[in-house]
Amino acid sequence: MAGVGFKLNKLFFQNRVSTDALAILYSILTASGPWIITTLSLWIILNYLNIFNIYFNTAIIYGFIFSIIISGIFSMFLSRRISDIMYLKEYEKILPETLGIIVANATLLIIFLVLFFLFNPQPFKFIISFTYLTLSLLVLWLISIAAISTDEINWYITSYVLMGISSIVFSKLFSYYNLSEIYGYALGITVGIITNFITVYNTFGNNNQKISFEWLKEIKKYWQLMLIGVSYYLAIWVDDFIVWNNPNFGEELIDGFKFSFIYDSPMFFCYLTIIPTITMFILVLETRFYKKYKHFYTSLKEGYVYSEILTIKDEMEKELLQSISLTIKIQILITTLFFILNELKLLPISNELSKPILRLGLIGAMLNGFYLMVILLILYFDFRNLAFSLNIAVLFLNIFLSHILVSKIGYASLGAGYALSFLIGTMVSYTLLKKKIKDIIKIEFFRQNPSLPEGKLIRGVKR
Repeated sequence: MAGVGFKLNKLFFQNRVSTDALAILYSILTASGPWIITTLSLWIILNYLNIFNIYFNTAIIYGFIFSIIISGIFSMFLSRRISDIMYLKEYEKILPETLGIIVANATLLIIFLVLFFLFNPQPFKFIISFTYLTLSLLVLWLISIAAISTDEINWYITSYVLMGISSIVFSKLFSYYNLSEIYGYALGITVGIITNFITVYNTFGNNNQKISFEWLKEIKKYWQLMLIGVSYYLAIWVDDFIVWNNPNFGEELIDGFKFSFIYDSPMFFCYLTIIPTITMFILVLETRFYKKYKHFYTSLKEGYVYSEILTIKDEMEKELLQSISLTIKIQILITTLFFILNELKLLPISNELSKPILRLGLIGAMLNGFYLMVILLILYFDFRNLAFSLNIAVLFLNIFLSHILVSKIGYASLGAGYALSFLIGTMVSYTLLKKKIKDIIKIEFFRQNPSLPEGKLIRGVKR
């Protein structure tokens, strides 16, 4: 988030209402803009263009699911790799290595889809269009990571606006000429890819660059990041898989592709309600907290006296807890508002059937937002093993609780496994984060593994 952080800090510390508001707007557009634009374009396509085709709807839903989960293998690794390259000021490596990771991730996706369609045969035309769409989405997620690392945040946001408009226009054109709307939507995604690629190329590219696989050397060092991403995405989707495969709630309109119309729409709506958490988290993380964080690590690097380091550490810890508290308060307020609107049946999808699911889903989505915030903070301090362990624990908790509750209780428990899993995950992760921050000076001392001579140091005198 280097480019975003620079832009937000430049705006946020001018002590003017206009620049503060602009910083909040940038935070919203950066953190949630792609989500909002993609959702809005799909809503327009499905509700106003009269494009309702079971193959199109299936391709959109599963294209997003497959691309998000499989891109999770490399998304956090790519973020860290770009961060390290920028720290070393070897900017010319960013584009070649990003392309190398995209090639590797796309290869894994193709292998997965080949195996998937071997067990779930479909018409050849659908296989090709679905593969194009899913590949396009995967490439978009990865190239966006490189694009957001530039200072061209306006172009990053513009790329998604162009993608949204293009996907609407091309879907309608392809439908009008009796061609597959899937190709039309995928072509719109391609417009977003090209725009992001141009942004990255203009910032980091040159004519002598080639696709690089130098990043392979770093996998041994950062292997946890490749599992953290995919395990998190599986943790937030696994309850859907369980509901889909339950004979009482799941439907299979196309072989191999299952849905739950009673569960999917309320849960998707609930995910949209955590945009405030993501927005506020990016804003406070990249502005107020980052300054304290950077000051603390500068004090360690430059060898401040212990009393100074301790004071700076306490200030950082205080800022961290205040930032978390502020984000939680705002999200609780937003969730409570939606909860009341649901009870009054004032939400667009509120009815007697969806109301109980929305209750649990709103709480679960809120807790998922809190959990993600804590996990990203844990990764901010580079506790990769801890983040991976927590994700695995939440994943298996969601599998176990959702399976038990859906099979034993049924309709009244839809969303309960998801909510309980992230409740436990949030409480445990937050407790462990606080413990780590409390001992951060000692932890960083042992991480650096200083080569001290044997003996005792008493008041600075070797004996």
